[in-house]
Amino acid sequence: MTDTMTTYLLAAAVVLAAALIARRFLRKPVHLDDQPEPGSHLGRFGEGIRLRDLYRLAVLLEEEGVALYLKLAELAQDPAARSLCVKLADEETEHRQLFMDRLGRWRSLNPNRITWPAFLEQVKLEGLFADPPGNAATELEIAAFAIKQERRTVEFYRMFEKGFPEAWRREQLHDLVEQEMSHERRLREAYPEAI
Repeated sequence: MTDTMTTYLLAAAVVLAAALIARRFLRKPVHLDDQPEPGSHLGRFGEGIRLRDLYRLAVLLEEEGVALYLKLAELAQDPAARSLCVKLADEETEHRQLFMDRLGRWRSLNPNRITWPAFLEQVKLEGLFADPPGNAATELEIAAFAIKQERRTVEFYRMFEKGFPEAWRREQLHDLVEQEMSHERRLREAYPEAI
């Protein structure tokens, strides 16, 4: 084999490898179109739910958590409670980023204009995504809401885990339930009168 032929074969192999790598990272992640397991409790949120919808909802839940904890930190009279709220906001930011990474790993997938609004409406009707207390709310009212929201988030992640067991394992999301339960426990300890 001549040096020219070897060079061409090497160049072809490099181009083929680059094309395969580009295809893997630029294509839409097929698993984001996965639907929940048959009989899953996620079915109560409507038909046509996809994994990407749950990732987007998780992002919204975590964003709400960040805002809630920062507001609670502003109102907190006790320095230990203030410190806890800032720490919880940081942890919720990490959770949000986890789901943002899952959504944006390849190329962005826009929400389905028909199913996403209906899904969000059903989630609100089911009480999973509730409006936080208003600006006039007291520290205890916000703490009580945060405790309830942590319970709702745990419920959501458990449904998510049962509805998408393969994705849950593949994405290594098993620690989320424990972390959200820890948030609720620590909030209850900091605000026992809010229960």
